[in-house]
Amino acid sequence: MMETILHWNTVVTLFLNGLHAPWCDPVMYWISNRFVWLPLYVFVLFLTIKKWKKKSIVLILLLILTIAISDQGCNLLKRTTKQLRPSHTVELEDKIHLVKKSDGEFYRGGRYGFPSAHASNAMVFALFVFFYAGNRKMWVLCAIFFWAALLGYSRIYLGVHYWLDVECGYLIGALCFLPVFRRLKPTVNKLNLKP
Repeated sequence: MMETILHWNTVVTLFLNGLHAPWCDPVMYWISNRFVWLPLYVFVLFLTIKKWKKKSIVLILLLILTIAISDQGCNLLKRTTKQLRPSHTVELEDKIHLVKKSDGEFYRGGRYGFPSAHASNAMVFALFVFFYAGNRKMWVLCAIFFWAALLGYSRIYLGVHYWLDVECGYLIGALCFLPVFRRLKPTVNKLNLKP
């Protein structure tokens, strides 16, 4: 069973990674850069503060706490499972498409890749935007989850994550977000922060 899962994980990853074009390499490298999205993060914080005023401090602290849990949880799992990234897997050397950085070296990421912290943190952020900063509008839902999906795909495109690394990252992000915000529901309700 596990062999079949791993086989299809590799097949799907190579297919998605194989959908590349020279013009898209720098775009996907750019999309994958966390610091590129700082304006988006600042804009969401602005919307949160505008909507919730002083109460936004609690929400922002919860968001920071949840992202920290998500990020460090993924890092702990990476050190525990020790699953090599596609970019570090010898069997995939001739099959995986890697992207060159500005210094001419191939971008390979760290040694281990399961699960994707990028995907996990993106899911936490997307859920936060949907429930607390976007007034639960359909276009916001579509836009923010498209952003999370694009960010996750960029990791596969760059050859630094398997498909299931990203999918499990999304799941971990959701599993981190829901308990933190649900566990603190009495505080949220007390401050009238119902989404």
